[in-house]
Amino acid sequence: MDASRPAMALQALQVAQAPRPKARPERQPVPRSLAPLTLASSAVISAGWPGRNCLKAQCRSAVRRSAATVVKEVKEVKDELRGEVKRPIEGDVIAKFDHGCLVMWLLPQQALQLATWLSEWEGEAFGNQETNFWRQRMIVAMKSRLEKLAFDPGSEAGDEAPFQVYSVHNSSNSSKPLAVAMVSTRSFNLEPLTALHLDHIVNSPEPQSKGFGATLLQGLVQRAAMSKQVLVIEPQSPGLEAYFTRLGFRHIKEVDPYLWIPSGPLDQEVSLRYVLLEDADHERLLAAFKRPPEWTGVTEQFYMASRQDTSSLDVLALFTCSRATYRRGFARRMRREKPSAPYKVDVVEEVDLSEIMAIMRSPEKLEEVSWASAEGFGQGPWTSLPGNFSGVGRCSVSQKAFPLPGLHPSLGKIDFVVESLELQMRRDPVYSVSITCTLGILAEVLEVARDFFNTFRIRAAFHHNPLAWDIEVVQSDGLALASMESPPLPGDEKKRPDDLDIF
Repeated sequence: MDASRPAMALQALQVAQAPRPKARPERQPVPRSLAPLTLASSAVISAGWPGRNCLKAQCRSAVRRSAATVVKEVKEVKDELRGEVKRPIEGDVIAKFDHGCLVMWLLPQQALQLATWLSEWEGEAFGNQETNFWRQRMIVAMKSRLEKLAFDPGSEAGDEAPFQVYSVHNSSNSSKPLAVAMVSTRSFNLEPLTALHLDHIVNSPEPQSKGFGATLLQGLVQRAAMSKQVLVIEPQSPGLEAYFTRLGFRHIKEVDPYLWIPSGPLDQEVSLRYVLLEDADHERLLAAFKRPPEWTGVTEQFYMASRQDTSSLDVLALFTCSRATYRRGFARRMRREKPSAPYKVDVVEEVDLSEIMAIMRSPEKLEEVSWASAEGFGQGPWTSLPGNFSGVGRCSVSQKAFPLPGLHPSLGKIDFVVESLELQMRRDPVYSVSITCTLGILAEVLEVARDFFNTFRIRAAFHHNPLAWDIEVVQSDGLALASMESPPLPGDEKKRPDDLDIF
């Protein structure tokens, strides 16, 4: 055995147990966003490399900024889910209130956004059981129409009338609405008014939205009045009728058996006409007042058209009104699409009385006047040559005005004018009653007038085109009176043939 072998084994063991040198740490690359380090003096270097401390401080501030950004984004998401995020409204702000604003939405571009809000409201409870039933029904109907318009814009025009969407917000910076309404323009059974029909209205399920549905309705009432329209609704349950009654809406059975209209400070003037069917009704009407009229007057009416317009589709009506010691002249344009269609009446214009008298004697004098109502008259599709006018009828109307009986004094004073229209080819005059009031008290005036006729058993038929009644009588030589249906008086309802009168 070799003696040097144990010594070699001990040496190998010492080498294995000797400490190994540590690997040199790799230098981390400096971020590009940080400024490059500058050379420092030996005193600064000996102080412990402050450049490395600056690098750590910048990294810590960057981490703090990133954390603050994340917290801010999370807060914005939570606020948006709660509806508290403040973002500009995408629709057009058309009116501002003390505690909100009215917004009109552009369709079909913003239809999907509105449908998304309605989807969030769907299934949320709000109020009692009946309220939830009508609310869910309206949400489903509104969302269906909006989605159909968004994905197939051309189909809406063919299926039903175009509609518009309005909403109310608590401020102009709040994107989510508190109440949404869908309206459409329709015909109204009282010329020349048109109706802004309230198709659907629904509130947000949030507690702070309570009462904003009434605010939205008030905004729509003012919006309709500015457009020479009347907002109409059709409540379909006793609960809805009670709710709309509290908001100031009234039922107008005389005009339409289903519609309700608002009452209040609406200054737009509305004309009403009741046709008296027999001379005995006129006599009972005058005997009911037992007093002389407050004023009397006479109106001469002259209607003219182009000679080529044999169907009188475009008529210019001239009026000379005499009352007490003064006389005034007026002109009004009246148009219709075909002979069987009703006339659409334009705005009345006050003109020079001497010019009217000259035109009544010679219709060709119309070419010498510069009236706004006569602009383009005689240049319809039936001819390309202007002029050649002729009279198509004339009549004389005498008037006796009384105060409308039964109207509350707070609603003001309304004239109840009894008119007698006389024709040259008719022996007896045609009697009617004319009433002019504001739109805000229309429902009350209709109710008071009907109660008056029923009390004194006067058969008066309501005419739905009051301003065109005179020309209808003139063109038909009084036969328009025979086409009016007599309304039943209280107690005069006819028995049905199957009724058994045995007791």
